[in-house]
Amino acid sequence: MKKHLLPFIGISLLVLSSCQMQSFVSADIAVGKSITKVESFPDIPANYNYFDYKTKALALDDTTFSFAQNEVAQMPNYISTDMSTWSPVGFWIDQVRQPTEYLPLETGYLKRSFGLPTYVGDNRVASSGSEAMTTIASVLGSSFAGIDKSAQAFGETTDDFVEMTFSSYDTGSKLVHNFGLQGQSFWYDIFPQIMFTRLYDMYPDTLYMKEMVLNGADQWLEALPYFVDDTGAPDYDFVGYNVVLESPTITGNHIEPPNGGLAFLFYAAYEMTQEGKYLQGAKEVLDYLQSYPGNPNYEALTDYAPFVAAAMNAKYGTTYDVGKFLDFLFDGDSSFRTGWSVLSGNFGNYAVDGLVGQTGDYAFAMNSLHLATVLAPLVKYDVRYASAIGKYLLNLVNNAQVFFPQEITLGHQSMADYLPFDKAGSLLYEGFRNNYNSVSGYAMGDATAMFGQPSDLSVYSSAFIGGLGALVAKTNVKGILQVNLDSTDSFGQNEYPNYLYYNPFATEKIIDFDGGLTPYDLYDTITKAIVAHNVTGVVHLKVPANSSKVVMVLPANSTYSIESGCIVINDKTVSRLQAAVNLTNIATRQELTAATDIGISYSAPKNDVVTAMKISFGPIVVYDGEPVMLFNYDKALLPDTDYTMKVEITTQNGLVDYVTKRVVCR
Repeated sequence: MKKHLLPFIGISLLVLSSCQMQSFVSADIAVGKSITKVESFPDIPANYNYFDYKTKALALDDTTFSFAQNEVAQMPNYISTDMSTWSPVGFWIDQVRQPTEYLPLETGYLKRSFGLPTYVGDNRVASSGSEAMTTIASVLGSSFAGIDKSAQAFGETTDDFVEMTFSSYDTGSKLVHNFGLQGQSFWYDIFPQIMFTRLYDMYPDTLYMKEMVLNGADQWLEALPYFVDDTGAPDYDFVGYNVVLESPTITGNHIEPPNGGLAFLFYAAYEMTQEGKYLQGAKEVLDYLQSYPGNPNYEALTDYAPFVAAAMNAKYGTTYDVGKFLDFLFDGDSSFRTGWSVLSGNFGNYAVDGLVGQTGDYAFAMNSLHLATVLAPLVKYDVRYASAIGKYLLNLVNNAQVFFPQEITLGHQSMADYLPFDKAGSLLYEGFRNNYNSVSGYAMGDATAMFGQPSDLSVYSSAFIGGLGALVAKTNVKGILQVNLDSTDSFGQNEYPNYLYYNPFATEKIIDFDGGLTPYDLYDTITKAIVAHNVTGVVHLKVPANSSKVVMVLPANSTYSIESGCIVINDKTVSRLQAAVNLTNIATRQELTAATDIGISYSAPKNDVVTAMKISFGPIVVYDGEPVMLFNYDKALLPDTDYTMKVEITTQNGLVDYVTKRVVCR
């Protein structure tokens, strides 16, 4: 086998089974994949200014956990008419009953824990308890921001808030879930388990935590055979599932499918144990989503589908449709929550590109910030999406400021009087409405409008500020962010730092990269090129116009080679060469006729070329030949109905890529 040895830097993934079937020399061409809605975003927001999420996250932790400065446990008495009673936000919870032995897997967690209201001043916490959605996410968000929540000092005491999240572990169902009966909602049963699982990845030495994570994965794995319809075919279209009774929950026509959330739990369990049953479980979920005829997007569980698909494609040689799963998130055609998607355009004078919520109506802070923590690390596993996700992140980071009280005018928010009680401005509004009470662009929440609570400032929504704080930092060029792709990559290959830089400008820009005083190499994972070898301190990196650079930092003088199309670092296969095909002018659910010009773009690595293209609508192949950039189908071949259109390309050296869209032919 011929090797081309060079000073090396590459991407840290696992061995790809398909690599041995390919044969290449080198690659230096940027091969990119697009996200249709992101194409409509501005390259850079008109009102762009850098916002320091890291500082806000640290201030949020100070505000939320300030109760820990007093060791006395005291239930809060939030008085709706007296804002001074809303602080401190959280509180201690001491258990009256103490077991003779500490066995949280059997007795439940009975040591000191803590509580947080869902919204500031939310008195329901006294009767219903704290939501795991809030407490676990708050610990996770602060951990993303760099705070060690397993040993946080307050005065002379040190508290382990990570262990305290065990209070949400249910010994009956063996799940970490929100308060209340298990089985009523996939959203409330699975999302807390995901947050707990991601938290474990940051604190793997916490006693009993691994068992709780795997118990949850096992329970859902055992449930999968029951996710079927009357014919025995896979069917996840119900609202919840009781793991003890082994019974789906049906509530009228309301459906909250588990979607990619289940895939992530199984993926994480596999990364922890390497037990094949978990990998098979993740594949079962993604197989179901791959063949799903509509858009099952609901809340944040779907966020994990493209990430897990990309990671498994890269690590284990699967070929899941990452683009389809991204369309679930970015297109507004959800079957179960009408209009729910990544938003675009404006609410009044405020841009909402990149925020998540109800199209044309309501953006939500938690969903907006959370999605970024899942999509950013996807770039490590499918670098072809670097520019699309870089552009999405730039818009999100700028536009999410509308959730912060200090960043919007007083007439456009519901809790203006509260500002003196949170001088750091770290507590977010739950949402941002297009129109409310005749005001266009209004920060508010469901608490006052729907739940009779005194405050729209949302603790559960604010938790993921730490995620953005971990992901983004400014560079010397205004408008170009440094995105740390490892910071929220739960269970990822994070041995070497990976950074994304998206350049929104029409000209090439040069950014400063500071790698520290220890000698290092830099490798561009997009172009598969060494950009710095055996250097120290600051180096200058060129970022192409309206494009991206993704660099990995490796020890100086590493060895690099390309073997049979695979990129190898120190004799370990870490990445592969890829081709790409995109539909340039077709949107999801677009109506097509024989007169519709279908635009197609495609690219291949250096020393390779796209040689064949196949176009199909469902099972009907309408074209099979040389690659084309414009296509019109023959109406005689396609009856009027809905189809999944698929364009597949093959290169001279055997690379394959495809893109799909759900369309309607007339």
